Formats: sequence, C-alpha cells, structure tokens
Amino acid sequence: MKKLNKIALMLIMSVLMSSCTDWLDIVQEGTIPSEDIDYTDKSLMYAPVSGVYSQARARLSQWEIWPLLNVRGDEVTKGGGSLNDQGEYLNVENFNYPLAKGFWALNNTWVSFYKLVFNTHDNQVLMDNFREHLTSDEDIALINSYEAEIIFHRALAYYLISNLWGDVPIINPEDITYGIPYQPYRNSLAKVREYIKEELDFCIQHLPETQTSHPGAVTKYTAMALKAKVALMEGDFSLVESITDQIILEAGISLSEGDAYYNYFKIPGKLAPESLYELQFTDFDNGSGDQIYGGSWFGHQGPAQGEAPIAGWGFIMFEKEHLDFMKDRNEDLRWEVSILSSGEFTPAGDSIPLFEPDYQDIKAYYNGKPYVPSDQITPGRNDYGSNNNIKVLRYADVLLMNAEAKVMVGGNAAGPLNEVRTRAGLDPINSPTQDDILDERRAELSVEWGNRFFDLVRTGKAGKLEGFVAGEHEYLPIPLAQEDLNPNLAEPAVD
Repeated sequence: MKKLNKIALMLIMSVLMSSCTDWLDIVQEGTIPSEDIDYTDKSLMYAPVSGVYSQARARLSQWEIWPLLNVRGDEVTKGGGSLNDQGEYLNVENFNYPLAKGFWALNNTWVSFYKLVFNTHDNQVLMDNFREHLTSDEDIALINSYEAEIIFHRALAYYLISNLWGDVPIINPEDITYGIPYQPYRNSLAKVREYIKEELDFCIQHLPETQTSHPGAVTKYTAMALKAKVALMEGDFSLVESITDQIILEAGISLSEGDAYYNYFKIPGKLAPESLYELQFTDFDNGSGDQIYGGSWFGHQGPAQGEAPIAGWGFIMFEKEHLDFMKDRNEDLRWEVSILSSGEFTPAGDSIPLFEPDYQDIKAYYNGKPYVPSDQITPGRNDYGSNNNIKVLRYADVLLMNAEAKVMVGGNAAGPLNEVRTRAGLDPINSPTQDDILDERRAELSVEWGNRFFDLVRTGKAGKLEGFVAGEHEYLPIPLAQEDLNPNLAEPAVD
C-alpha cells in the first residue's frame, strides 16, 4: 500500500507541476493502473517499460519544443505564416528572455520534460513490485535491463532540461511523499550532469548490446552515446574519446550511403542500423483507422500552402547564413537530405509550393528531415510525415564527437571525420581542426535537438549570434508559471 500511495502522490505532483488541476482525475498516458497488474506474472514485466516509451514518444514529439531547441542558433528562424504567427518565439530567438518567461511554449516544454521524469519514477516503482517475486539470476538480469531502459529516458529528459535551463531540480521520489506541494530547489548544472552520468552508468552496465525482442529499444551503445554527449557539453574530451572509441570498435555500426542516406530520415530509414535511438511511430500499414503519429512535430515543419500529404504550417525556415554555408561547402547531397526548397521539386518528385514570406529577404527553405515523399506514405493517409520516426541519437554524431575529442586530446581525428564526409560526398580533410569538426557537425546535424546552439555555447563561440551576451543567454529563463508554483525555482542552486 505504501508503494501504491507513493505512485499516486507522484502522479498528483507531476500534474501540479503542469498547473492544470483539471487533470487530477485523469490517468496519464504511459502509466499503468497498478491494481490491474499481477506482479507474479513475469510476462508482464515489460509493460512499465512500454509505458515509458509511450510517454517519451508523446512528450518529446510536442511541436512547441522544437523551435525552443533550435531557433537560438544560426540555422533557422521560427518561420510561420507571418512575423506574428507564434511571434513570442522571436523573444527566444533574439535572446529577449525577460519577455519569454511567460511564454506558454516555455512552460509546456518544462512540464513535458518533467512529466517524463516523473513517469520514469512511477514505472520504476512498478518494476520494484515485480522484482520482489524474482529469484533466478536470469530473471534478475532481465529486470535490470528493463529498468535500465526506463532510467535511460530519465537521463535523456535531464540532458535536455539541463541543456535548456542549466541549474534545475533533480526530482527525489522519496522526498515527495512528505508533503504537498512539492517545491524542490534547483541543483547546479554540474550536479545534474553528474547525476545523468551515474544514471547512464547503470544503463551501460545492464543494457544489452542489441535488442532482438524489442527492435529499436535502447541498448548499451545508446546509453554510451548519450553519456558521450553529456561529457562533450562538459568539455571532458578524454571521456568523450574513451566512450566513442568503444562504440566505434564494438558496436559494428556503419553509415548509410547513397540512396540509403537520402532515405535515412524517411520511411525506408526507420530503425536503420546507424540510428542509436528513435521515437517510433506507425500507421500499421493501413490507410485508415488509428495510427501512432508524430503529429504536429512533423506538421509544423511542413511546407506552407501545400497540398496533402505535402503540407504543413510553414515553421522552422532556414536562415540565409546557413544556406550560404552549405552552398560554399558544395553540400549537394546533404542539401537534398536536410533542406526543402520552396518553389522547386524534391529529388523524389514532390512539388513544394513557392512561399515568399514578407518577413524574409529570401523565399522559404524548410527543414528537409521531417519530409516524407508522397510515394512513401501509405495510400489513404494525408498527414505530413505520416508513419515516420523521429531520430534522436545517431552514429554520425558519435563519429564527430570522436573526431573532435581526438583533435583536443590527440589522435587520428581524420578517420572518423572523413567517414562522415565521404558519406556526404565531400573530399577528406587530412589534418582537421576543431573548427573543421564544428562545421561538419553544423552540416550533418542541422536542426536536430539544438545541437548547433549547444555546440556554440560549449565552445565559447555563441558570441557570434546577434543579441547573445555571454553569461546571460546560455540558458532559458525558468518559466514564470513554474516560479509561481514553486518560488524556490527563483532561488540560486542548492547542492
């Protein structure tokens, strides 16, 4: 009973953090009614894990998160039908943070990521109930691997939260049983990142190297890649090199090439070997009926004024600076992969309507990675990006992290860098610099999870961004709605 009360309380607290008390009587997506589970039935042990994947899929694909992650860099502007269309994103884009504190998207993103954190704690408690009935070493090893899948998602949520906000609370599930409302203090960024790495160490120890029963589930190498990204943000290049060396040597992964690269972000590329983690969606190969769809994450980046299924809201448009960067590098193949030009036909034959927004000096160029050619979409489905997955962690990122680490600590940086460049149809670089690696990351990882802005911040190069002030603009402001709920969030970090 104590554990069930704890679960119920955590659910209440996660709802309180959303400031939507009308949800108190609604079971959250990704949770499992605990009274319906037979904890002696080992065949049910994966159900809590599936619940976390469901929650991650729902929370991380919310469209409003994507501009917050990406518009502060030098790749894209918010886009939209007009300058005022979701115009509050411009406060984020222009580093006018005081005016962004009350922005609904800022609060929604905070709530979504923390709901995922709470959900992992909820479902870990359910795993503990199964654990009480296990005796064999084999069963214990299995439940450890399942629990590691849950914990990975908590680490991923904290990685994103801390990249966006810096000093943030680490939720202690034991504390929240002692009173409502739960009002934690923020922890320092250093402590949060150390916590993430500790969580990932458990995952690395217990996750399998491959997932045969659950294709696309996280593996040991997924957790290692995320730990390398945390170390990269910290500037711990020795750790980055060690982790990525191991992935490269042991995982047996190679990059897709040719047509497979063009299709990597499309339906044929779902769960490609070079993907270390994807948010998975499906239409069940049916042209009607229920589907698990990434929804507005795809739709808001689709071309404006198009016809279904090649139509969307027209957000996330490339800046001229990024287009010139790609042209100067002769990025023909990656241009086709990552950039959707309005007023032109795609290599797959779809016509993208010309859109010339009055707030830009150039026509619209959209993010090409959410685009799915119409001939790949199941007949009967008319949603932009229908049946496609969202890439989260990629082997190309591992190679580029490895190359950068080798530049910084010594080693053959050209090898991993040129593996990525060769796939993109570019000439090799024999003695790369860190700037060469950062340019390669800019071209390869464009508009993916805020990588570009975070790269500029961690290398001290964000000063090139108009309006950015070092020491002020690295992290978004805590949402005003959250400070109203918990005044401790306005206080300095306490470790």
